[in-house]
Amino acid sequence: MNKKINTEENEIERIPQGAFGVDEMDLYQLQDEIHALEQEEATSETNSKFNQTLNRLNSRSPYIKFLAGVTVIWVALAFFISYTIDFDQVDLSNTLLSFISTVFTKDLLLFIGIGIVTQLLDGILGMGYGVACSSFLLGLGLTPAYTSATVHIAKSFNTGASGILHLRFRSLNQKLFRSLLIPGIAGSVLGAWLLSAILNNDIIKPFIALYLLLLGVLILLKPFRKPQEKRRVKLISWLAVLGGFIDSIGGGGWGPIVTSNLLQKGRVTTLTVGSVNIVEFFVAMSAAVTFIYFGNFSGWQAILGLIIGGIIAYPFTSLAASKINRTAVSVLLGSIVIFFSIDTFISADYKIVSEYFNHFFSMVFLFNSYV
Repeated sequence: MNKKINTEENEIERIPQGAFGVDEMDLYQLQDEIHALEQEEATSETNSKFNQTLNRLNSRSPYIKFLAGVTVIWVALAFFISYTIDFDQVDLSNTLLSFISTVFTKDLLLFIGIGIVTQLLDGILGMGYGVACSSFLLGLGLTPAYTSATVHIAKSFNTGASGILHLRFRSLNQKLFRSLLIPGIAGSVLGAWLLSAILNNDIIKPFIALYLLLLGVLILLKPFRKPQEKRRVKLISWLAVLGGFIDSIGGGGWGPIVTSNLLQKGRVTTLTVGSVNIVEFFVAMSAAVTFIYFGNFSGWQAILGLIIGGIIAYPFTSLAASKINRTAVSVLLGSIVIFFSIDTFISADYKIVSEYFNHFFSMVFLFNSYV
């Protein structure tokens, strides 16, 4: 049965979570902080604080700690099986053994490491997971379609957990949710389809690197920018289409595009952040399903690595957020994204890009000559 505490203005509903040795009053204090943020003016700073506090509450949840412990045991067991069974002597028609032999290799540790780092950065700042993951994966030489598919499938788990917590705190504006949902999904599916089935990944790779470079610069400069005057945002549905489309193409950007613009309108912070985050789950899932359907995607090692790393890191995001300066982390994240984006841009195959544009302009010239 829910406990309640009276305040001067209203009653705050609290959600009891004491279990597995977790300090119940500590969780209540975080819930009070979240309710207090609901009364503040909608700004980018309030948005960051709200996301950060919500992540701290989620990371201290006893269920997250239990899940992290089970995940560590499961990963250790899978590695043990992978390195102690001679798969050459085993009938790999057994689906589970075949999966373990191909996924649980030393390469998986790299993706787990990326998952840990990006989840910690996202937990401290309340943003940047997709951008950071995409920058790392592109820097490793993965194609844009593989990168975006991996990030969106892994992100579905993160946004799902965050969305559930937003629903528990009733941070949902149903009108805004309806305005964002279908357009956001449509833009996401369109971007994923183009990237996986139409566009040449070698050609678009340097442009995605430039896009991530721009986001990296914005993240780097964010702590030093002065608050802007609020302005009315029109055509919210088209904003969702743009956000979903660019998010699918670039592997990240839904939050910076949609949330930041809506906050400039002065909307209530918790309702805006909650609604956008809940919609993000459906946007990420739609992109993931589209990539799998059109791209015959099979890169489960990277996906599992990011998910496992995120689960392992989640219980520590609260400690990291309370101990590490957010400005320093913004500078660090922006610098990482910029570094890997520049590296990806420089290493792109410009011979293919040049041949494509030469062919394109030749076709345009021929068309004009016939007209």
